[in-house]
Amino acid sequence: MDIIILFVLLVTAFAIWREAHRGLVLGLWLVALVLMIGLFRYHVTSSLGLSF
Repeated sequence: MDIIILFVLLVTAFAIWREAHRGLVLGLWLVALVLMIGLFRYHVTSSLGLSF
């Protein structure tokens, strides 16, 4: 999942560099934001399974 988020952010940076339409850049950024929030929620709610 981390690789997918980094790839979306890379595509977003490339779209900004190539001066793509504002809607495309904003859409890609929002997709990356939703993915990051989802990944954060998964990591916060998952159990670590530690035993001492």
